[in-house]
Order: sequence, then C-alpha cells, then structure tokens
Amino acid sequence: MLSDWHSALVAFRLVLYLVGLFWMQLLVAGRLDLLEQTSKQNYCSSCLRKLVWMQACVTAVAALLPLGFGGQVEVTLLSMTFNGAFLAGSLSFVCNVGASALAIYALTQSFLQMRRVLRLAEMEDTPVAVQSSLKQAKRFTALQVMGVAFSLVLTVVVLSVALWSLHLDTMATRDTFTWLLAVVQCFDSFGNAFAALLLSGSHRLPKLQPNQASQEMSCCKCEKEPLAGVAKVTEWSQPWKRKVEELSSRGMNLRSLLHFYQQDLHRIPDWKYVPREHKTRDVVRRAIIPLTSKEESAYAVSALNRGGAQRATVMVTHNWGNSFKDLLAAVVSDALEECSFKLAARLLEEDCEFLCAVVDEIGQLDDMYWICAFSVNQHASICHTNPYDRDPVTNELHPVCSCSCVNIHDPDGRSDMSEINKFDDMMYHLKATGGCRQVVAVDQALDLFHRAWCMAEIAEAKRLQMNQSLKLSTRMTLQQRARTLEQLDVRGMRASCEKDRELILGKIKNIQSIDDFNSELQLLIFGQGTGLLASWNAMDSLQQMGEVGRLIRWGLVDAGTGKVWKAWEPHE
Repeated sequence: MLSDWHSALVAFRLVLYLVGLFWMQLLVAGRLDLLEQTSKQNYCSSCLRKLVWMQACVTAVAALLPLGFGGQVEVTLLSMTFNGAFLAGSLSFVCNVGASALAIYALTQSFLQMRRVLRLAEMEDTPVAVQSSLKQAKRFTALQVMGVAFSLVLTVVVLSVALWSLHLDTMATRDTFTWLLAVVQCFDSFGNAFAALLLSGSHRLPKLQPNQASQEMSCCKCEKEPLAGVAKVTEWSQPWKRKVEELSSRGMNLRSLLHFYQQDLHRIPDWKYVPREHKTRDVVRRAIIPLTSKEESAYAVSALNRGGAQRATVMVTHNWGNSFKDLLAAVVSDALEECSFKLAARLLEEDCEFLCAVVDEIGQLDDMYWICAFSVNQHASICHTNPYDRDPVTNELHPVCSCSCVNIHDPDGRSDMSEINKFDDMMYHLKATGGCRQVVAVDQALDLFHRAWCMAEIAEAKRLQMNQSLKLSTRMTLQQRARTLEQLDVRGMRASCEKDRELILGKIKNIQSIDDFNSELQLLIFGQGTGLLASWNAMDSLQQMGEVGRLIRWGLVDAGTGKVWKAWEPHE
C-alpha cells in the first residue's frame, strides 16, 4: 500500500513538473509572438511552439505506453514497451533542450538588436529620455535571456540524472541517485521559479515617468468574436438601402489621405493650414468643401481622390473638434499597429515624407478607411450655413459654399437621401457584408467621450461585435483625464445641434432605457479586461516585451538618422 502511494506521489510530481515545464516554454513562445508582431522581425516563435507541442505529444506517449499493459504480459513485450517509453522520453528530452536553445537564441537576437539600436541612438544627438528607455529595454531583454538560460541548464541536469538513474544496475546505487535526483529537482524548481520571476518582470515593477518614450507605444485592442447574427430591427426601404450601400463604398485608402495632407491641404487660396491650430471642422470648411464644390460630391468620390472610393474596412470614429493632424496620425498609427499616435503626429508635422516611406515599406498604404469628413457629401448637409465655426488663427467665421447643391433638412432623421442619419445602418451593412472594424481616434482633451454621435457609434460597434481599437496621444492623456469620464451620461452629451441630440436619444430609447445605456457605456469604457481603457492602466511583462519589439522596430527604421528619436522626444 505504501509503495502504491509512493508511486502515485512520484507520478503526480512528475506530471506537475512536466506541466510547469511546458507552461514555461509556452510563456516564452507568447513573448516571442508579441516580439514578432511589434518588431516585424522573425524570432522563430512558430518553430518554438511546434517543438513544445511535439515534446508534449511524445511525453504523453512515453507516459501511456507502460500504462497500456495491465495484468500478466510476456517479459519480452514488457521490456520492449519500456524501451519504447524510454526512447519517447529521450526524444521529449531532446525536443525540450532544442526548444529552450531556440528560445535562448531568439531572445539573444532581440538583445543584440536592442544593443545595436542603443549604440546607433548614442551616436546621434538622441534625447536623454529616449536613451533611458532604450537602456531599460536592453536590461529587460537581458533578464529574459538569463531566465530562460537558467531554466534550461537546470532542466538538462535534472533530466540527465533521471534518465541515467533508469539504467543503474544495483538498488543501492539507484537509491543514491534517487536522493541526488531529489536534490537536483529542488534546485530545478527554484531555478524555474526564478526564471518565471524574470520572465514575468515581477522582480521589479516598472516605474514609468510621464516623459519616458515607452509611454508612446502602448497598445489597446478589444477583439470581438465574429458576428453570430445581430438582429436588425429596422426594415430599410429601397432608397434607404441604396444610400447605405453607397456610403459604405466611400472608403479612402491611406495613400490618398496622406496625399491630401501633403498636397491638397496646402493649395487653398487665401488660407494657410496650421497643423497645431486647425481642427477637423476647419479643414472641412476651408479645404474639403471648397475643393469639391465644382463636383458637389464627397471628397472620397471626387476626382481628387486618386485612389478611388472603395468599400471601407475600417470605420474611424472621431470628433470634429479634434486636431486634424491628430486624426490623421491616429489613422497612420492604426496602419502601423500603434495605439499611441504622438510619434506619428510629430512625424506628420516634421517629416511627412519619412513617415509615408515607413508606412509604404510595411505595405499598409492601401488600407481603406471610412472618415465622415471625407466620405459624407458636405454639399448635401452643411456647406451653405455656418452659424459658429471660426478659424482659430484669424477668429473669422469660415465662409459658406456657393455651389448649387441643396442642403438636406432632416429634423426627424428619416430622410432617405440624408447621409448623416445612416451611420449605424452603414456599420451594420459593413459588418454583415465582409467585416469591418472600428478605430476610435480620441482627442487629447477626451472630448470625444462627451459627443453624442461618437458614443452612439462606439456603442453600436460594440453591439455589432466589431473589433475596436482605441487611439490616444499618450498614456499621460488617460492618466490626467480619465476621471472626467466616470460620470458620463448620454443625456448631457453634446451634438452639433439640439435636434441631433434628440434624434440620438430617441434611437437609444427605442432599444433600451437611458440609464441602462449609461451603465453599458461605463462598462464599455472601464470594463475590467474588456473595456476600451483596460490595457492602458498597467504595464505587465508581456506589454514590456511588446515595448522592446517596438523600440527595435523603430530603431531599425531610424537606422541612425535620428529622425524617429527626434520626433519621439517631447518638445515641452
């Protein structure tokens, strides 16, 4: 009986040990996955995962072979079975060593690249804050290598002793090696715990200062499951449906958006665009409307859009009071898979050609975005009236358009021809006919969260289970102003006119109570693990590894020119 309990305990301990071993390697594989995603380099994460699963399968075979024979069996067959188990165990050992060695090689490569980036940065007049972040990332990478190497050495020792003990001839010698194995396993357990500590970063919680470059590279994506079938209560009339389909096909590629920013925006008579001053509404009034007045169309379908209007794959939610430069920077950051757009905003202002080359290199210039300023025909909605929009530089009211197009008056939001009452239907159509995701371009004052139309779009995207990605200027933006969002109430949100606000409230009331909507809004923004702001509130080791990848990526892009690091450093 005692022998049975001892055998069961040994087997249980072995299972726990193997589970811990596989978990450790999957932990490393997850970090390499993120490192590849953020750095756009190859660190063999897929090969590592294959080796881990291969050793898991072989280990399972080694464990099940002896258990598959109960009762009396021939000695020869039993010997063959245990020999097979031994071979499978040996193969598992080889896979384990190979996986660990591959992980060490990959992490060492990232360390060497990080060191190269730091050396190039030190050769230039790189700001101190950036150098500090690069050094911190280099130290973090070195600790990752150290942790995996420490775990590998101890694992090789313990498995070697275990395999050797199986072929000992005398019981006395085997007992001695059993004690030795127990001691080595103790050290291995402590070693794996130490490695896990280094891999998790728990040995030292990061102390990030607001001006550190690492804050410019946080990421937040809320991934949703594929649309299983969201009921659409409203039955569309044929004219309404045609307009929805027309709107959904007015996407603009990033190449055209950047061309507008570089060329069209700077050829407006008697007006000069000032990136740090002019908002999206100013650009609409002084550039988009005048440029399209002859065609009386949306910019996306005009001859100015050289890329041509196409079906959008990304819906951009933004407020017109946001800086236009920041809006475009948020879109560029989406293409670059960056959630912080401060770096992109500075590069847009200081070296737009360089930024375009970076986006072109990763092949994202043809991504299709739907932005209401470009995709909605302003000549059918606002071009003939301007009661309050003033130029922030001259403080003069923006001039109105003299085109022959008639602005559609739609007080109840039911006009078939109106293009500003169908955003939720267009989102549904895009999601149901090929998929669409949402980018939320948040202004630095977080005013977007107080705009009724914007919050209605965010809530609708959530209802439609669209993938949502939040773009903020920096982490400090959230830290300074997040408390202003805690008492959000859609009844107090602003719209361009009172009728728009009443229309939005009416749509909400048709589905649920306002209080329920407010509760869901809080969950949508602050929800633990699923809220839009969830991943901005902490910097765990996985995110730190993502930071390393981003620093490597931008360091290689910079290539010693100093352009990236110059834009990265705060000017304040």
